[in-house]
This record gives sequence, structure tokens and C-alpha cells, in this order.
Amino acid sequence: MDTSVTADRFDLPASARAVLRALAVDGPATRPQLSEVLALSRPTMSVAMAELSRLGLVAGQGSSRGATGRSAVVYSLASRAGHVLGVEIGATGVRAAAYTLDGREIGSAQERLPSDHPTVTPEAVEAAAGAVRTVRDTVGGRHGPLREVVVAAPTLPTTERGGTLRPDGTAGITDALAVPPGVPVRVENNVNCAAVAEHRFGVARNQQMFAYIQVGVKIGVGIVLDGRLMNGANGAAGEAAMLPFPWSESQQPRRAGLERFLGSDALMERCAAAWPAAGAGPVPRDAKALFEAAAGGHATARRVVDRHATDIGRLVAAVVALIDPGLVVLGGGVGQNQLVLLEVRRTVRELAWDTEVTVGGLGDRATLLGAVHLAGSRALDSMA
Repeated sequence: MDTSVTADRFDLPASARAVLRALAVDGPATRPQLSEVLALSRPTMSVAMAELSRLGLVAGQGSSRGATGRSAVVYSLASRAGHVLGVEIGATGVRAAAYTLDGREIGSAQERLPSDHPTVTPEAVEAAAGAVRTVRDTVGGRHGPLREVVVAAPTLPTTERGGTLRPDGTAGITDALAVPPGVPVRVENNVNCAAVAEHRFGVARNQQMFAYIQVGVKIGVGIVLDGRLMNGANGAAGEAAMLPFPWSESQQPRRAGLERFLGSDALMERCAAAWPAAGAGPVPRDAKALFEAAAGGHATARRVVDRHATDIGRLVAAVVALIDPGLVVLGGGVGQNQLVLLEVRRTVRELAWDTEVTVGGLGDRATLLGAVHLAGSRALDSMA
């Protein structure tokens, strides 16, 4: 089904841009409320609201009675103001979700991958295209034009430098998703997306500076500085996988050696090597099963988990020493497990200094929510 709708661009005055963003971010409000929050005069507010109404971007939805007894129309974004898409390409599956510009989910889909894909493969891109088709068929044309797409993937983000550091696999995403002509499709690092989500919706709300550290199949760090995501000159800020490892008088660092050591595959190799030959049951098949065994009191499983938590803590200590974030949020399939938290905190205190360390509040939804939020913010910027 063709659900394409032309996404108009608008030349809005500054006052109208401010009103549009306030309604999208903070929700429905009356003119007096908006005037007070945005410090706009009544005549300026009237002009701004008239322009937004003329363009079909805002609409009244009933009235509210104020302290003086007078009623005022409550405004929100119009139902056809537009929507955005967030797409997550993960190691084991892909997900897509459509949201209105004011943050309401209007469609979602997911597809499993037949095997783990630590990088963006053609199979993963094909699955992402299928999930996007499903979501767009669900949304149809009821919510206005598609205005922006952000794809969260285990790669470097789209940058003005041309992406010379990005690995193969992401170049064909824009064409594969088959969105309407003119709709921007941007690739963003998945860990950065999760950091954005925790900053906007999760445990790092109102934090001006923090680090989000993901540990799972791969590792990565998202850094928020002065309330904004830090990207770096090449879009590669937080690529903890590239920290020199191992590093000693007897060993030479290997490229991405730290990610290999801290990733789930190496964890399970160490688990298999440490598992007793008899009397301890079968070796856990994956990290989830290992943590379940540790939580259930299995001694060997707990020793393996504790050792891995110590290693994670050393990475966290390195991040603390470099940027002194004040708050570290752990995420990822392994990192957000509560069993690692106490040992990570102990290791950080031992090697650096006492820093607040907690697990993310959004679970495995963080990456997709971050992609959606970035898409919505960029859409509002382009409309204004």
C-alpha cells in the first residue's frame, strides 16, 4: 500500500516555532499557559497560533477553566501534523516504531534474525525494510506525512565528513527502507540512541552530564555533556571498543581487543572453561542462562558473573577517570543486569573515585526510544 504523503517545509516565524516545539515536547496547553512559559505577548501568541492553525499543524481539543473562572481553548498538535520513524537494528533482531510528533506511538513491528549479526548485514537491512513496511501500512495516511527516519545501528553515525570510519553495511539503508522521496534517513549509533533515551525519559532525566555504558554482545559508551550528546570529530566519541587492550609489558594491544574481551561471546567462552566437568549440570547456553544460574545460587555461575562484573567495573573506572561524568548508567543485555551492579561500584571506588553508578530504567526499549526521539527533534527543527 502506498502511504506516501508529501512532507511540506515551512518558513515559520520564531514565535510559531517556539509554540510548535512546546506543544510537541510538553503536551497540550492553552494560549495563556504558552504565553507565560515562552514569554510571548498576547498579540504575538495570537499571530503564532493563527499561522500554525492555517498550516494545519495545531488544533483545539476542548477547553480548560482557569483560576479566574474563564475558559480557554486547549491546543495540541493536529492529528495530521506528521510523524516519525525509529528503527533499531540489533544483533538478534530489528524493530521499528512510528510516533506522532508529540510522542504517541501509532505503530510498531519487529522481526527476528535467524542468527546473531554483530554488524549491519544485508539480512539485517532486509529485515529492517520489512518492519518499516509493516509499520507504514499500519499508520497509513491518518497521521500526516512521514517527516524523519532515524536508524539506530551498531555503527558510527551519519556525519558531514562522509562517514569514512563507518563499516560496510549501512550505505544501502536509505534506499532499502523505501520511504517517500525527500524524507531524511539518518543512521545513528545505537549506544548514543540509548543514552539520549535515558537522558530524556529514563534514570538520567535532568542530568547535564552522564555516561551510558552498554555491555552485551558488543560494548560502547554514550556521553551526554552539558545536556547534549557528544559525537566527536568523526562521530566516534565513546567507541570504547577501540581502547588499547590488552596493555602490559608482555602483551600488545589488539584492534577492538577490549570489545572482544568484554563481549558476550568471550564471556561464554570463559564460562565454559570454568565450568566443572561433572556434577554441575550443563554449561549455560548463553549469557541470559548464565545470569539465571547465578541468580539461582549456582556457585560457578556466580564466580564467572562476579569476575565479569569486575572487568566491566574496570571499563567504567576508565570512563570515570577520563570524563568524570558524575553518573554512569549501565545498559545492554549484560550491563543492565542487577547482579553486576555491586561489583562494578566496588571496582570503580577502588580504581577511581566514588561515582554514582546505576542501571538504565528503560530496559531493551532504550535504543528504539532514543531513535524515535532524535527523529522527532530533527523533524521539528526541519519544520521550523
